[in-house]
This record gives sequence, structure tokens and C-alpha cells, in this order.
Amino acid sequence: MGVFRKQLLHLTNDQLTAYQWEKDSLSIGHIFPNDEDGWEDFSLYLAGSHDTLTYLLADLIEEDFQRDTLPHVLGRSRQALVQRRLSQLYRDTPYRQAIQQGREESGRRDDRMLFSALTNIGLLKPWLDNILKQKIPLTGIYSPALLSATLIKKLGLASNNLLLVTHHSCGVRQSFFQGSALKFSRLTPLANHHPNTVTETTAHETASIRQFLTSTRLLSYSETLDVVILAHEEVLQRLQSISNDTPVLAYCFFDLVDAANLLGVEKPNSVTLCDSLFLSLLGHSIPASHYAQREQTRYFRLQQIRIFLYILSAGIFAGTLLWAGSTSISIMDNFRQNRQMILETEINQAQYQTLLHALPPTVATPQSMRVAVNLEQMISHNAAAPSQLLGIVSHALDVLPQIRIDQLHWQVSTEAESAEAQQAQPAPAPQLSPEGKEPPPSSAVVGIPKKTNQVLLIEGEVTPFDNDYRTALASVHQFAAELGKNKQLKAEITQPPLDIRPTKKLTGKAGNEDPESKARFNLKLTLRPES
Repeated sequence: MGVFRKQLLHLTNDQLTAYQWEKDSLSIGHIFPNDEDGWEDFSLYLAGSHDTLTYLLADLIEEDFQRDTLPHVLGRSRQALVQRRLSQLYRDTPYRQAIQQGREESGRRDDRMLFSALTNIGLLKPWLDNILKQKIPLTGIYSPALLSATLIKKLGLASNNLLLVTHHSCGVRQSFFQGSALKFSRLTPLANHHPNTVTETTAHETASIRQFLTSTRLLSYSETLDVVILAHEEVLQRLQSISNDTPVLAYCFFDLVDAANLLGVEKPNSVTLCDSLFLSLLGHSIPASHYAQREQTRYFRLQQIRIFLYILSAGIFAGTLLWAGSTSISIMDNFRQNRQMILETEINQAQYQTLLHALPPTVATPQSMRVAVNLEQMISHNAAAPSQLLGIVSHALDVLPQIRIDQLHWQVSTEAESAEAQQAQPAPAPQLSPEGKEPPPSSAVVGIPKKTNQVLLIEGEVTPFDNDYRTALASVHQFAAELGKNKQLKAEITQPPLDIRPTKKLTGKAGNEDPESKARFNLKLTLRPES
């Protein structure tokens, strides 16, 4: 047995019948009498169905229904209220439940409740004990009366006051509905299943149930009760001959074969009792359990968790396979691209060698040409040029427009301190290029001098002057300070507009200023090369 098969157990007061549900059809039932021998045989029968979903349909006489109202509350208060009411009504059985069926239309608008229970727990205990002993995944314990609401919906039966009469292997069941809400159900046992017996029992019970409904105020005396009788064709023919519609009774006869066709039973012509219809409802779906306790459905929950983990594992495995396949395809694609690049490189190398051999012979080798290019680049890089120095002076003149340049003398310094400073610096260690080749030798190795200091002699004047030596001196010093902002440049005033050194005499006549006098000055700028 597997997880995709179902096992349907039909329990009555006298026996339990086990069916296998596969491909939307019921197998031949195995009957186990309600005694010790039957319980033992049933335990052996279950030994091979540990992974098979199992449904227990309890079609028992001892099923009670009570209608009541409860205050409309929510959450835990509602659960506590419902459980307290169930304990009051059905103290001696754990197989009980409550169904809300709307609310009152006036007053506090209390909840309308239907309480039901299987009151004879002795009928259930030996069968459930064996199911737990064999660790069978029991989905739930179901009642034909409560499943009748699903049955009338699928058969398209609708009425404000409907009495559904069904013929079962254990008797005739009458279930009363108002709309789609079950209000009452009872099972009448049969002495035998002869058509005459079934007909007489159905007719008698229908008349009795009409009186019961009016006495309990579920139905008024003037309201019409729609009676739907679901039975085999032979029983229906006998009932039709003795049943006549009255102002308060309206009969509808529904053949079991037609009902089986509507429910999708595999072999509808073989259906002779309503047991197959209710079992097929369980076979086609997994409805919520009516009466099973949590402990009794533990193995079903474990199986559902196990199936979920199997599906999850399969999904992860499939995802891993897809990822591995995608990665393999990417690796193969990269391998092909790499092979293609190697092939193209070999072709280009061959073409290069072909072109190289086709060139005419030259006196200079490629190595010599490379050395010559390196020497040319060294000479160009180390050659002194006044552009940098003149740019610095130009920027300072923009800041101080009162300074005017008359002459510029640019020269390369031949002072020994420059050479000594360069010799004091340690030679950098040779480093490999990114291609792994050794860089060309430094300029000092091949005898090319490094960059030397540049000297710029500036002759200028301060305009306008107006014999204001204080302002002129300040302007020249400001000019020198502006040039000295460059860390590579040393600015030295060699001749200020007015020599104010202590060793020099200041001579002149007050009130006899020469209008042609000028505030001339000389500056020496020394630009050190970058290290």
C-alpha cells in the first residue's frame, strides 16, 4: 500500500467493513464482526497498510444532536464557552463537536449552534485501539449525517425544509435540513433489507418525523416538508405507489444510480445502498474530521509532514541539478572560448612571425631600437623647460597687478648643492613591469644627467609709485611670499626698491621728490625639480 491509496472503513453497530479506494472506485469490502475475533482479524489486516490514508465512517444509531444558542463572543472566550457547553451535554464521550449555524435575528443576536456526539464509545474503542497500535494514518472519524450537507449540495437539492431519507446497510436514516444547515438526524435499524421492509419502514418513519418536527417547533403545522428519498429503483417504485403529495408533504424520489453518476462513482450501476455514496465523498477529498481526537490523527499529521519534507527535498535536489547543469554549461562555454582564444593567439603569432621574416634586413636590431627610444624618452623627460616656472610667476602677477615685469633671465643652475642633493638620494630599487619584464635602466646609469634647478632672475618695478617706498616694499615682499607658496620654489629679493639694511645710508632731500623716480626691484627664483 502507498501514500496515494486510501482505505475507507465503514463502521456500524454490528460490524466494520474495510474498502480500498483506488482510481475512483471501491474494492470488495472485507467484513469484520464486532467481536474479539473480528478485532484480531482487523489488526492483522491493518498490518500491511502503515502508509495508507484511512477514513472511518461511523454510521451508528448512538449519534445525538442538540440545538442551542450561545452568546456571541470571539477568541478564547468562545472556545471556552463551547467546550463548557459540550461537557454539559456530553460528559461521558470525547467524540463530540459544535457547529455554528448563523445568528439570531433579534435580541442579543446569539449564535445558533448544533451540538452532536457519538455517545457509545464502547463501539469505537476496539477499532481505534487497533488503528493506533498499527500506527495507521487516520485522517478522521466522519458521520453520514454531517456529510449529508455535502451530499445535498452535490446533488443539487435545495429547500427551506428538506427531509433527506437514505437507505444504508444498517438501516434507514432521516436527516432534516433548513436550507443547508442540518438540524436533526436519526438512524432506524432494519430487520432485513427486503424491498417491502424498506418501503414500510420509510413510509412509517416519514410520517413520524413530520410529527416530531412540528412538536419540536422546527416546522409549523402549515409549512410544507420536502421529502427526498434516495434509494434503489425497486424500493422507489414501491414507495411511489403508496406515497401521495399533500399540502404539508411533497415527495421527490432520487435513484441511487443517478446520484452515483453525479458523484462520479466509477461503477454507478453496482450501487444498491447509500453507503457507497458517502464513502465516495470521502474518497474524492479529505474533509475536516468530525469526531476524531488529536492523538488518534497523530500518525496522519506525521505522514503529511513527511510527504512535505519529501517534496521539499525533491525540489531542492531538482534545483541543485538545474544549478549544476547551468554551471556545467557555463564551464563548457568558457572552455570553448578559452580554446578559441588560444587558437587565435597561435594564428596571430604565426602571422606576426611570417610578417617579421618578410621584412627586409636592418642594421639595427629591435633591442637596439628599444634602447634608443628609451634614451630619447629619458632626455626629453630630464630636459629643463621654463614653462612651469613662468606659469607660477604668471599666477602671482594675477594676484598682484601692481607688479610689472621689465626683464626675465632664465637659466639652468650649475650650483654644486643641486648635484650633491641628488647624489644623497638613494637610488630606487628596480621593479618589474606588469608584464614581468625588467624596466629600462635609470638615467644616471646610462650617463644622462637628472633634472637640475632652474633659476629665473626677475627685473621689475612697482606701479604706481608716487615715491611711496613703504607701499612699494610691501608689494615686493607680498609678491615674493605669493611665489613662495609653491614648495618647490625659493624666492629671494636681491634688490628691493629701497635698501633699508643697517649698513646702508639713506640720503635724500625733503620736498624735492623726483617725479621720474621708479620703485625698481630684482628677484631670484630657484625652482627645485620634483623628487
